[in-house]
Amino acid sequence: MKHILAIFVFFTLVFRPVLPLIDYVVNYDYIVSKLCENRTKPQVLCNGKCYLVKELAKTSDTMPKQENQKISIGFIDVFISGVEYKIQDITHYISKRIKPNTSYTTFYNFLIESKIFHPPLI
Repeated sequence: MKHILAIFVFFTLVFRPVLPLIDYVVNYDYIVSKLCENRTKPQVLCNGKCYLVKELAKTSDTMPKQENQKISIGFIDVFISGVEYKIQDITHYISKRIKPNTSYTTFYNFLIESKIFHPPLI
């Protein structure tokens, strides 16, 4: 339940500036016909943008500014593990599981003392 509430609060804070835009798109006809300040002046072609600008200004004004706020940390989180890991045990386990392939044979041989090839003389 706490996780659902935390997710809801997170998405509310993240999408809060976008909510006036969604409201504008959903209620476009109502905003243009009833709430627009320039509805009597069709030559302006406002189409409710004045209302949208006001709503966006309200949203940005209500959000707190964090420029001058100082963050003070009173404590530091420390994680202490009760389990000790030994590198020796891990390498022993790995070396025990991986066995080298001993059936590998090479069929390649190279003799450096062999005759050097000379091109035919004309």
